[in-house]
Amino acid sequence: MARADVPKNTPKSKRRQAELLAAAQRVFEREGYFDTRVADIAAEAGVSHGTFYTYFDSKDDVLHALVDGISDELFAAASAPPDERTSALDVLEHGIRTFMQVYRERADMLRVLDQATASSEAFLAIRTGIRNRFRDRVERVLRSHDVGLDPVHGAYALGGMVEDFARGAYQFGLDVDEDVAITTLTLIWARAVGLAPPPNS
Repeated sequence: MARADVPKNTPKSKRRQAELLAAAQRVFEREGYFDTRVADIAAEAGVSHGTFYTYFDSKDDVLHALVDGISDELFAAASAPPDERTSALDVLEHGIRTFMQVYRERADMLRVLDQATASSEAFLAIRTGIRNRFRDRVERVLRSHDVGLDPVHGAYALGGMVEDFARGAYQFGLDVDEDVAITTLTLIWARAVGLAPPPNS
């Protein structure tokens, strides 16, 4: 269990915690979730087991901290306002593009999260929480447009489409062109919510 008697807000403590997080990320990306050990993380950071446990309870605890940061990055990317764009279609394209770019940059850690989710109820709950966070945002958009889609199921379907496409491209190595993919995803989404006409209309 992480020690509660050590100050965590001093510059030195914050720096050491950041070093441990960076080391943990390198080890997780290199070894995967199942083969990563606390000893590996401590060695990567050049610290003792005791120092690790000053800041984190376990490898799951440090992975949780990393995942929280990635979730925030993805959500911020998908929610970021576009620069000098005004149309709803441009806003949608910008959100999908920034989400895909952050996913690409974080694909190795998201693969680790998928591994953890497959074996841990705690990480399954975290993964579900991330999905629901995005669903809530898309659901609000669908409720504001009368497009004939159930807002909850439509939100899961549209959000899942983008996420699964990103997973296939950046984790599974599908041979896709990112720009074409973003345009395609944007058009499918836009047609579903009435922002673009169907083909051949």
